[in-house]
Amino acid sequence: MRIAIVYHSGTGNTKELAEEIHKFLPEAELHRVLDFDLSTIPDYDLLMIGTYTWGNGNIPRRMIPLYEAIEHMEVDNLFTVIFGTGESSYKYFCGAVDSFRNMLYHQTKLIATLKIEQRFQDTDVERIHKLCNLVRSKLTED
Repeated sequence: MRIAIVYHSGTGNTKELAEEIHKFLPEAELHRVLDFDLSTIPDYDLLMIGTYTWGNGNIPRRMIPLYEAIEHMEVDNLFTVIFGTGESSYKYFCGAVDSFRNMLYHQTKLIATLKIEQRFQDTDVERIHKLCNLVRSKLTED
């Protein structure tokens, strides 16, 4: 089973979240989006995508090539997870996560979505652990 965690982080919050997920799924490859070869997406069984939200609910520009690659590839057998960080004080809390989620739902086998307020806290670790357990169970079931 080949798994990649691909993320982009502006302030470090999403990076820390990706690293925490990686602790629970150490067999996954951890990649910054800028270092990830988009042409390898079909080589993976599971792609976990981490993003922050820019401005008024927007996908950060460095994440757009990943979004568009998945949107235009034949990846209907690819399992996906989208996770991210944001601030609920904005009108569209984790809007980039929502945009990815909507596209992934149609293009892939979306397993789950996880939104975290700014930097993950100790109280979020249980949610992260549950996400990783869900991923493991889904991958062994299919």
